[in-house]
Amino acid sequence: MPNENLEEIVSDERLKEGLKAAINARERAKTFRSKVGVAFEMYDGRIIPGFNIETYGHKGNHAEEVGLIVAMSEGYNGTDFKRMIEIFQDAGHDDVEVFPACPLDCWGRLLEFTHPYLEIVVADVRGKVHYRTTLKEMTSGIKPPAQVYPSNKIRLAKPKSNITPKLPLDKSLRPAYDSDLWFRQYCDEILKVRLD
Repeated sequence: MPNENLEEIVSDERLKEGLKAAINARERAKTFRSKVGVAFEMYDGRIIPGFNIETYGHKGNHAEEVGLIVAMSEGYNGTDFKRMIEIFQDAGHDDVEVFPACPLDCWGRLLEFTHPYLEIVVADVRGKVHYRTTLKEMTSGIKPPAQVYPSNKIRLAKPKSNITPKLPLDKSLRPAYDSDLWFRQYCDEILKVRLD
């Protein structure tokens, strides 16, 4: 999945802001081993950080999970999310080794509360981007619970009535809406997005 040709000095100003927010969030991690920082960029321009919390007496919280909780507490959900920028460094590895979000727990949460066209950007602690992909591309070709749960069938059977995006479907997601039947059903029947 990582593309060695993609390591780059970022020219996109919004992405630079997100990288800085993720690096700063990583510094706030409450941890004794790994330090992870994420930044969710929303379609309305907000950048929402998250960091990991490790504990001895509880499961702890992943940075992706903390960022999602903060974003959802402010009313964001579903197609409100544009991209997630992640900075991960484990205590046993060097500064430039990068990792994607954890496969089962975090991918499952991202699939449940964001959307498959969420852009995922993974960078190192120096802010250099190592690869960019989408949640859909990241989870394709694997068969853990993250890919099969939650299905649209489960979402429709157990609707979350308070989970509707506060924004209309962003125009950059319109091609995915037009070409991907699963995504269109998710937008129309579950999120009930507005097509402005």
